[in-house]
Amino acid sequence: MIYLNILLIFQLFRHGNRTADSEAELYPNDPYLKETYFPYGLGQLTNAGKKREYSIGTALRSRYDDFLGEFYYPEIVEAISTDYNRTKMSLQLVLAGLFPPRWEDMLQENIYWQPVPYNYVSRSEDKLLLGITCPRYLQIYDQYIASAKMQSEFGKHTVMFDYISRSSGLNVTRFLDVYQLYFGLSTESEYGFQLPLWTDTVWPDAIVDLAIREYYVSMGTTEMRRMAVGYLLEKLVDDARSKILGKENAGRKMYLYSAHENNIAELLISLGVFEPHIPTYGAYVIVEVHRINDVYGVKILYENYDSYEPQVLKMPGCGTFCPIDKFVSLIEEYFPSNDLCGF
Repeated sequence: MIYLNILLIFQLFRHGNRTADSEAELYPNDPYLKETYFPYGLGQLTNAGKKREYSIGTALRSRYDDFLGEFYYPEIVEAISTDYNRTKMSLQLVLAGLFPPRWEDMLQENIYWQPVPYNYVSRSEDKLLLGITCPRYLQIYDQYIASAKMQSEFGKHTVMFDYISRSSGLNVTRFLDVYQLYFGLSTESEYGFQLPLWTDTVWPDAIVDLAIREYYVSMGTTEMRRMAVGYLLEKLVDDARSKILGKENAGRKMYLYSAHENNIAELLISLGVFEPHIPTYGAYVIVEVHRINDVYGVKILYENYDSYEPQVLKMPGCGTFCPIDKFVSLIEEYFPSNDLCGF
């Protein structure tokens, strides 16, 4: 496809299908508590997940082939991952599908791959994609869930919390507890394990519903949003403006971010376009920067594999093409101060 008006592309995607991830997602009465998931290991991509992520890269290449051009060169993309094996591997797979080598660049005749660099920072320092681990965020989160408002909300689900607690062996008192359990049950089910009988009355509908509520809790205040997604929003705007003003590296065409389903949900909530769901493996948001009739602006697309192609999203207060100044005015309240995070 030909995109004559595109200047820059941002993509945030979730990693691929994975195995259960350590004690946070498992539960005391879990019949698969001792499962090692060899040869993958805990919290690692499965082959299905690897294929899904590679297909993201090939889909990007197909969609933006004319815009990206034939050659890979270092300035064309900035690729950033969180510090997890599954997100780093996912990013490598997306890059492999996105930038296949030309014939003269092939290392060997049967190796259809070329190395593309990417970056990440340690989990303890990652404000950009792991803002919910900021010391200040964690402090505010604890205060928020202890508030009378949230305690009243949790109280509406006491019967369900008590049933899950008795059955699983967990102490379930808040949506976060169910959210973490969701991933344990979903990964075990996807791996082919039969879930215990007690889940028949709550899986998937009741647990999914409670798990989704955690997204809204995690974005419960403006200050929480500033840390959860504000650093990414601010970088997106800064990079877009730099490109528009000609300050960006002339060869830069794309930014890729490999992260988690909560990053997808947090971004969609901050843009006012979130429909309650848990973003699936490989789900992604694309923000395209365009120049149309001498107006600079953005288009937002979302792929959750519910239809045959990514869906164009419309932010409240803007059209499907949102002029850059209007776009900024809708999200700038979430831009954080430099010292907000606490590290």
